[in-house]
Amino acid sequence: MSTPQLFGRACKTCRRRGRRCDRVLPACGTCESNGLVCEGYLLRWSGLASRGRLAGKTFPMNAASSEKRQIRPRRSQQQAPPAASTTRSPTGEERYVQDRQPYDEATPSNGSSEWLPAERSHLNTDTGSPIDSASFTVQPEVLDDTFLPSDEAEIAPEVIAPCDARLESGQIPTSQPPLFPALDIIAIPTELKFILEYHLCEVVPKLCVDNHDPKNPYRDYIFPLATEVPSLMYACAALAACHFNVRLGTTQFQNEFLRFKGKAMKRLQEDLYSPVRAKQPATIATILMLCLCDICHRGFSTFDSHFRGAKKLIELRGSDRTVGCFVEQYLVWLDIMAAASHSRQPVFSRQDIGEFFDGSGPDWSFDVFPCTLDQFQVLCEIVSVYKSQTNPERPSMEVLCQVEEIKQKLLQGWPRSNRGTHWFHLTEAYRYAILLYLIRLFPCDVDEYEIDWLVSSVFYHARSTPPASGWSDQLLWPLFHAGLETKDSKRQNWLRERAQCMQISGGFGNVQSALTILEGVWAGQRPSKYLDLMQGFENVNLLLI
Repeated sequence: MSTPQLFGRACKTCRRRGRRCDRVLPACGTCESNGLVCEGYLLRWSGLASRGRLAGKTFPMNAASSEKRQIRPRRSQQQAPPAASTTRSPTGEERYVQDRQPYDEATPSNGSSEWLPAERSHLNTDTGSPIDSASFTVQPEVLDDTFLPSDEAEIAPEVIAPCDARLESGQIPTSQPPLFPALDIIAIPTELKFILEYHLCEVVPKLCVDNHDPKNPYRDYIFPLATEVPSLMYACAALAACHFNVRLGTTQFQNEFLRFKGKAMKRLQEDLYSPVRAKQPATIATILMLCLCDICHRGFSTFDSHFRGAKKLIELRGSDRTVGCFVEQYLVWLDIMAAASHSRQPVFSRQDIGEFFDGSGPDWSFDVFPCTLDQFQVLCEIVSVYKSQTNPERPSMEVLCQVEEIKQKLLQGWPRSNRGTHWFHLTEAYRYAILLYLIRLFPCDVDEYEIDWLVSSVFYHARSTPPASGWSDQLLWPLFHAGLETKDSKRQNWLRERAQCMQISGGFGNVQSALTILEGVWAGQRPSKYLDLMQGFENVNLLLI
């Protein structure tokens, strides 16, 4: 008995009815067994273009065959790829990983290739686990339309464009080769290739105070983890999409930002279900990147849920820490800065903070923090003293004595001039801004001459930093507190111009949120309490850094 001939695709009838077709020629056996008339198979000839500028034209077969004959000798010299290997995930399911030959530009001279991590085989999968609605702030009606699997979403041609586009024009060219061929070697979804290249080129340098710092933990530590863990990868993509929109003042990647953020949170919950994956450093790094996404969007979020989840993960990890305790230190920094401007208690205690800074010396582990470690510890002390009061509106004499001691400690501290001029002006601006924050937080006698001197000092050091630089972009918190006391129209106009420059250069949307509050204060709408300035709605608050 001869083997029946099969067609490449299902027949028209089975495709329309959604049935399984046996693809037997000349007529479908499934249709005959069901008593239906088979309408035949859709004939497609691959040599005829059906769309584009070559629609209706035939493919030059002779040129193609000669091109193939020229390429064959080159392919025969390359080493044959090894067979697919099988690994087992923490959940017990098998993952098949196959080596992929890199592009010619990225292929080493010896022809060797590297194995892909097993986690990358799950980058294009979408599971149906639920998302905790309390852990994000996007509108529920947006989720149903934007958080779709990557294989069901229609990707625009601009998404896979290279990163070295001219961002000033807002256009993304598609004819240039990828800037990082390594992103094609690893199994990154097509919808993420451009946005992750943008993340490396534009976002990662802006996350360090010195944009040209060779020791960048986001490039050397976070991004390699992101290429292996989908939750962290989508969190980095969401941050890059939001950064692109804020920096250029467009909504080109607004849907992608919401969709990438939803996928990151969905996969983060899947990682938390597994005790093994929950202890991985990429899981807590994902929470950090989601916090940065909220800060970059507008600065409003329910940060308590992020910090409490991070603290539980840190307790689950035990003594394991990230490189230089970088992620833990940054989460503590964000927690204290959020608690300093709101009535909420900080999630991390003073004991937790002391554990994260053991062994780091007098400085931070990396230069991603705009103030010195001594200034941050003073800020932690201010927050602790204020939160420990039973009636903050009527501080006791003991509390006022502590406030005076903290004030003298800040005034008598030595300036940090050993790191260069830009670091000196940045840290000094933070010193005087912390003094302004201390005076306005506690209801005590205020000397207007002292306030004017502190405001002038902040403006002097801020104007001494070069605009559109990493040091200038980190001055939002000091300039905000100096702007609250500014009544001069010239200084207000300068603040508006500098805020616009900071948002275009840094790409974080909380700058515009801070400027909106300052505009209300300058118009005479200042609340009586300092903690009511950045109060949002329900549990959503504004975080300025």
